[in-house]
Amino acid sequence: MILGGTVGKHEVAYAAEVARPLVTIVTPSYNQREFLEEAICSVLAQDYEPIEYLVLDGGSTDGSVEVIRRYSDRLDWWTSEPDRGQADALNKGFARARGDVLGWLCSDDTLLPGAVARMVDALAVRSEAGLVYGDALWTDDESKQTGSAVSREWDRELLRRGGSLPLFQPSSLFTRAAWAAAGPFDVSLDYLFDTVFFLKVSELMPAVRIPEPLATYRVHRDSKSGRIDKAKIAEYMRFADYPFERASFGGLSRHARARKAAYLRRAAWMLAQAGQPGKARRLVLRSLALSPAMSLRTSRWLAGLFLPSRSPRS
Repeated sequence: MILGGTVGKHEVAYAAEVARPLVTIVTPSYNQREFLEEAICSVLAQDYEPIEYLVLDGGSTDGSVEVIRRYSDRLDWWTSEPDRGQADALNKGFARARGDVLGWLCSDDTLLPGAVARMVDALAVRSEAGLVYGDALWTDDESKQTGSAVSREWDRELLRRGGSLPLFQPSSLFTRAAWAAAGPFDVSLDYLFDTVFFLKVSELMPAVRIPEPLATYRVHRDSKSGRIDKAKIAEYMRFADYPFERASFGGLSRHARARKAAYLRRAAWMLAQAGQPGKARRLVLRSLALSPAMSLRTSRWLAGLFLPSRSPRS
């Protein structure tokens, strides 16, 4: 069941006449001076008003604070102090937020021109939605575009079974009602706290998709999304048993086996990439016992993992 829809430009022509809500954007950052200024400027350059902009630095030692100070007169609030990680910083930011529409932009990503206005207008059209999201552009260390990141439709059943988000976080905003119902973020998670939040939102309210790029998503040498380490693999394995405890999230509980199988396979993929195919195979076998259902792409990868590679003929 798809709960949501796609909004085209023609549908939001009237939205400019509607009183515009305050939008709060939070940027968490830690030792990312190299990219921070570009992120800040992308928010300050938005043509939407009113925007409340908060920057939370985790006590950087690389000169990030000097960058923030250059723009302090245009920020609504900022701080630089140790925190418990990105989820903790965001919780602090959203606890101070006054906006009716909320979002966050990591310090290595950027908003594209007009993105906030486009998303707010889409929410005005779909007033029942708790979330709006669009596509993104992949960029590298030098801010060069390396590809397009196309989002998918908001399909609750697919989210329940696979837990794979159809969106790219920088290209999203959510309502205060969504935050009140599904937040705050779980600070025990470093890589998947946003996944938990969006999965909860998917159970409670529809979302609306805008089929166009709204932000850049940077993949670089230190980016968390592209990292493969023991902590990330362990979190994916632990997330396979994540407790969605409230009755409101019963749909997530009913599909726990399929979702667990999907996350065990993702952890297996990371183990294989890390040069541990034996452990990867054992995880895959555990996942198959839970649920054999998988995409064609995943089945092809599994075939390559289990079938011996052919040596070239002499």
